[in-house]
This record gives sequence, structure tokens and C-alpha cells, in this order.
Amino acid sequence: MRGSFEHAYQLLTSYFAKVSLVDPNFVFDIQTTSCKDKRFIRCFWCFGHPKKTYKLLKPVVMIDGTFLKGRYRGTLLTAIAIDPSNHIFPLAFSIIDSETTESWTYFLKMFGSNFHDYDTRFVVISDKNPEIINTLPKVFLFVIHTFCTFRMPNNIKTTLEGTRITFRMATEALTSFDFYKHMNAIRNTDLVGFQYILGIPNETWSNLYIPMSRYVVTLY
Repeated sequence: MRGSFEHAYQLLTSYFAKVSLVDPNFVFDIQTTSCKDKRFIRCFWCFGHPKKTYKLLKPVVMIDGTFLKGRYRGTLLTAIAIDPSNHIFPLAFSIIDSETTESWTYFLKMFGSNFHDYDTRFVVISDKNPEIINTLPKVFLFVIHTFCTFRMPNNIKTTLEGTRITFRMATEALTSFDFYKHMNAIRNTDLVGFQYILGIPNETWSNLYIPMSRYVVTLY
């Protein structure tokens, strides 16, 4: 609310240092161009004791990015999980220039080193960002990557609202009968939308086919 964007970024290191005094388990990382000019490139931070906190949560992590407003723009990356009471639990944050393969690799590696064992199986939910699709399996060998079923209906190549509603019903189906009943309904009413859905593997969006999901958290 006060000051400038330049001054805010200049105070970033001292701010993180002061947070560390309050929370000894606070983790942060700041990368700059060089030791001489120290121009900001990216940063990462998370609160509490990461590994102890993560063990209490369900093995499903949702990652996403959102644009920052202001003079320097940039993107805020976030990772959240679900606690045993089905409440959203923020895990980690990162400020980067844009959603590139390099920036997502940085964020995921920082997340992995602080929260997760690289040989553990878990579910990640994201949008269909190609950088995430390409980077995630390289960082986590045993990850189960799924797509957000809240966003997918908005991307279906159709103008028919009924197709989006039926698709959501297909994502939540827990039996093969119900799943194919809804898929056949889409095929009979909207062939364009049906062909688009067929191009997305069932194991990335359907609760019936995603390993672990039906026993962990509903993916919507």
C-alpha cells in the first residue's frame, strides 16, 4: 500500500530474514542475476516445517500460476493440498517471470526438496499447461499427473452447456456403467465435444480411472 515496487523488491531479502526469526522452519530462496547488480530473477518460500506438515496432508497437490499486476508483472506460482478435514492448505509459493519450463522446473524442484520424497507416489492436479506436462515427470518419477476438471469443461470445443454438465458427471462417475452412459450421451448430442474429450486420456481426468483419486480426494 505504501512505497514503490522497486523498494518492495529491495526489501524482499530482509523481509524473508525477519520471517525466519519468527518461524525458524521458514524456507526461502532468492535468485538474482549476479553478485554485483543483484537483479531479481525468481524466489520461493514456504512456511512451517515442510516435511512434517506434508505428512499430515492427503497425497494430492494442486499447482497453478496467476499473473501479477504492477510495474514488473511476473507470475505467482502456488502449490496447495487438502488437509484431513477437506480444507485447502497452502504449501508453497514462488514469484517468477513467466510460466516457462525453466521456471516450473525451479518451482517443482524446490517443492520436492522441501516437501516430498522423490521416490513417493502422489497425485498432482494442474491445468493443461505444456510446460507442466513436460517438466513434472522429469522431476517426480512416480507422479500421477491429472488435469483440473473445473477448467476442462470450459475448454471443450462446443457451445452446448449440456455437454459441459454431462462431462462433469462423467468425471465424477465411480462405475463403468455410469461413465459410459454419460460419454454416450455426449457423443449422441455433441460429436465435436465428444471428439475433443477423446483426445484427453481418461486417466488424467476421470475419477474412475485415476489411480488413488477415488480413495483420496474428489478431483473437482
